[in-house]
Amino acid sequence: MTEHPADRQVTAVPAADLCRARRALVLVGLVAPVVITAIATGLILAWLPELPDPAATHWGVNGVDGFGAPATYVWLAVGLGLGLPLLMVLSTLGAARHQWGGAARLLGAMALGLSGFSAVINGGSVAIQRGLKDASEVGGIGGIVILGFVVLLGLGAVGWFVQPHVHPIPAAPLQPVHMASISAGERVVWMATATMSRVAMTVIGVVVLLVVGVTAVLVVQAAEAAWIPLLTLLIIGFAFASSASFRVKAGPDGLSVRSQIGWPRTQVPLDEIVAARAVECHPFGEFGSFGWRLGLDGRTGIVLRTGPAIEVERRDKRPLVVTVDGAEVGAAVLQAYLARAEGAASQSLTDREGEGA
Repeated sequence: MTEHPADRQVTAVPAADLCRARRALVLVGLVAPVVITAIATGLILAWLPELPDPAATHWGVNGVDGFGAPATYVWLAVGLGLGLPLLMVLSTLGAARHQWGGAARLLGAMALGLSGFSAVINGGSVAIQRGLKDASEVGGIGGIVILGFVVLLGLGAVGWFVQPHVHPIPAAPLQPVHMASISAGERVVWMATATMSRVAMTVIGVVVLLVVGVTAVLVVQAAEAAWIPLLTLLIIGFAFASSASFRVKAGPDGLSVRSQIGWPRTQVPLDEIVAARAVECHPFGEFGSFGWRLGLDGRTGIVLRTGPAIEVERRDKRPLVVTVDGAEVGAAVLQAYLARAEGAASQSLTDREGEGA
């Protein structure tokens, strides 16, 4: 019988539960936002003739500081209230094909909350300008912003609880690789490079390009505020460089994982490892995304792509999962060293008992 990839993944979800969760995500994160955004957009369109032209479109600490065409609110309502939820839901459905977890459920709840937030902020901003001759006469929108966040949190909570909490079924680990025992004085080291998936690289690349574009615009139009996107670009660039590729080493010193630029890094000494195995890992389903993550099940993950991973159970610490090609061999090396350490400890105990006799 042919084995389906989902049968080997440690967070495989029963087909019926997965279908129910995906259907709930569509209803909560897409259908409901369509209804909310349609109502908000309809009200905005009905109120547009009563707005001053130009209308107030931005508020600062001292009141209105930005103006634009009244129709701007239509595009804002649709883009924020429907565009973002659509992007979140479609990316979730595409990424979590055979797995499901808290991250997918949270994104659905956030999509619903954002649609409500957009409806309140954009609809409220239009409502308070109805009948005004000059948009500069409008007051502040502090109350509307507070109400928007209340709706965001409220609808987000509703969206979370109406979605089912699916329970993944732990699957068997990958087929282990047999390695002959490592004798005393012999040294075996396995090394490999873990790199980020093309999908993650593409998404991060798009984000970087957007930030570069915003930075360029601000440098030209508002040089005094250009440090904000420049700092953001620097942070994003460092985060990308530090998490795009890791060097993984398994040997007599245990498991070592180090970013190609030197940081971040982690070292799991052999005497802290209780067990090691190779598993099939799905970063989105298990950890919510790619990178250095903490899973809802308590495991720490350095997860850059879907595929094989080394999982080590640590003494008095969280289990660590590292996605890397050839994980079966790396896990086998650690298992061999663990077996040698156990054999040495057993022999030492036998020798002491013999001396005592």
